[in-house]
Amino acid sequence: MPELPPVKIAFIIDGEVIDILHTDERLGAIFTSNPIIKNVTGQLITDDGIVQVGSTYNSETNEFGPKPEEITEPTE
Repeated sequence: MPELPPVKIAFIIDGEVIDILHTDERLGAIFTSNPIIKNVTGQLITDDGIVQVGSTYNSETNEFGPKPEEITEPTE
């Protein structure tokens, strides 16, 4: 039997454990830091860009934006 990753995260809904995820320390820390979790399947942030690691998110408008280095400033 293969060795499982070291961190076990329990997902609880209405007081019941509905699933357990075995993961590494980094993803375990992300899950236990109360993140906002959104389904971004097919979600575009620009005409040619998709939501990816480093994209920005505005919780007030519920909109995603490009990575900060992808934002271009107007030239004079």
